[in-house]
Amino acid sequence: MKVTERIAEYVVKSSYRSLPKDVIHQGKRCFLDLIGTTLGGARQPLGKILVKTAGEFGGKPQATILGYGLKTSILNAALINGSIAHALDFDDTHIASVIHPSAPVIPAALAVAEWKGLSGKAALEAFILGFEVETRIGLGMGKKHYDRGWHNTATCGRFGSVVAAGKLLGLSAEQMKMALGMAGTQASGLRLVFGTMTKPFHPGKCAFDGLLSALLVQRGFTCAPNLIEGPKGYVEVLGVESRLEPMVKNLGKKYEVLNNTFKPYAACLMTHPTIDAILEMRNKYRLKPEEVVSIDCQVAKFCLDAAGQSEPKTGLAGKFSTCYVAALALAEGAAGEDMFNDKKVVEPKLVALQKKVRAKVVPGYSETEAKVSITTKAGKKYSAFVDAPKGDPRNPPTDRELEDKFRTLAAFVLPKAKIDRLVKAVWSLDKMANIRQLVRLCY
Repeated sequence: MKVTERIAEYVVKSSYRSLPKDVIHQGKRCFLDLIGTTLGGARQPLGKILVKTAGEFGGKPQATILGYGLKTSILNAALINGSIAHALDFDDTHIASVIHPSAPVIPAALAVAEWKGLSGKAALEAFILGFEVETRIGLGMGKKHYDRGWHNTATCGRFGSVVAAGKLLGLSAEQMKMALGMAGTQASGLRLVFGTMTKPFHPGKCAFDGLLSALLVQRGFTCAPNLIEGPKGYVEVLGVESRLEPMVKNLGKKYEVLNNTFKPYAACLMTHPTIDAILEMRNKYRLKPEEVVSIDCQVAKFCLDAAGQSEPKTGLAGKFSTCYVAALALAEGAAGEDMFNDKKVVEPKLVALQKKVRAKVVPGYSETEAKVSITTKAGKKYSAFVDAPKGDPRNPPTDRELEDKFRTLAAFVLPKAKIDRLVKAVWSLDKMANIRQLVRLCY
């Protein structure tokens, strides 16, 4: 099956006019959410390190680092914006492919579009195509790829960024095949780094590598034109019972962007069913931490694989701790970004409550399922089961709810008046003649 060729032809032949209205609107929702998490993450320590490094080593002022207004090379901008977009682990997730899809793609698209002065419509088109390709490749790689220790966002995200960049640069089908190959041969990213700055570095590196691949191929660089399916290629080397068919099935007919999940909580997505279940019981039965004897969480395998840290010591690690988020949800009735910091995660009351949390895997549970049981000192036992947590495509946030999340995050770096203008700009992205109009509102 000539997967690389079919993907390349799909990307080159597709146009904005062929995209359904609901797909276009969902693309705008992705832009709003991703720009919000980028602005919210801009002042995180990893962002400051990357910005300082870019400042020291220079680069032509071609594209902007969001939240800073600093202009640097398009490669540096893609790297830094992609990294800070995922710094809070608050960005969107395509759960079937286990990918954070927007963080590797939108920064690459924004960098090229700003550099070339392209329209919002062009950036939106490129993003949607990149989203469709990376998530389908993730579907084909399968859950065992992730289970083995690969970070799917990193190993598949480069395909999304190279598609977006290549589309905006006007690559031919032959060039796109080689660009996909260059992106694929750079694929890497291991789950051991979860809970450190290097996890958000993954999508940043995807944006950088995908963009670099498209630029080099445009200038005559060559690569294997069948890297995805070829012998000793991407699937054969990195795959575990992976399949080529899902990578191209219904390409251009059904859109995976409509299956995207937007996070309402600033923690690993696998913990969200647990958070929802606890909030439901807390609100319904007015439970208080001091009344609780035990919290038993039954979750999917991937939940404890990704968020199994039992005694987190940093805010970042707390995002990957089912025990911490369970304690946080019960004690605070929320799990916002301001609750994942180094001071909060070691508060004595939360540490004590974490010790009452037990989490175990239930074979057969999907990543969106969790059953939580809470036992009180009075001997009462309450339970709640969640199979479609808030943010899931079956339980999606409204546009207003996404705006509220955006405003909260953007407020870290922008005044309210500019936030209002930025929200309006994103909703009218397809009518924007030059993407620089949007970028200027992001610092």
